[in-house]
Amino acid sequence: MIKGALIAAALCLAPVAALAQSLSVIGVDGKETRLSPTALQALSRAEAKLGAGDRSVAYLGPTLTAVLREAGLPAGARLHGKILATYVVVTGSDGYRAVLSLAEIDASFRDGAVILADRRASGALAENEGPYRLVVGPDKRPERAVRMVVKIEVVAAP
Repeated sequence: MIKGALIAAALCLAPVAALAQSLSVIGVDGKETRLSPTALQALSRAEAKLGAGDRSVAYLGPTLTAVLREAGLPAGARLHGKILATYVVVTGSDGYRAVLSLAEIDASFRDGAVILADRRASGALAENEGPYRLVVGPDKRPERAVRMVVKIEVVAAP
């Protein structure tokens, strides 16, 4: 009887766990797009390293450009003009935030990938990193590597 109750409780909580894994992307127009882990897995992926030298750690995940494209933002050759005065705020579940400009994220403007890591190259993310971690390659310091990312908001500069 207790075993059955535990299984029932686990099944009831499964949708909550899945929701916690989804990511909220809020476009410049205020429209929210929720991306599931499956949707994120299907996006263009890259590797980015956090840290310098032999202390660096390689991460894998969808490019932040691909994530933002899902919310309707332009990329590559289409990224020009007024939209360049737009920035992205990445927020973790602990409230930690980092800001990047759209040009800083786009591979047509810079070397090094900016990814929303869902795993390390050597295996799974640590529990205190995931389900997603912002990795700005080739940042030498991890100050913008937001852990436990839950929201990405696109904001037009005034």
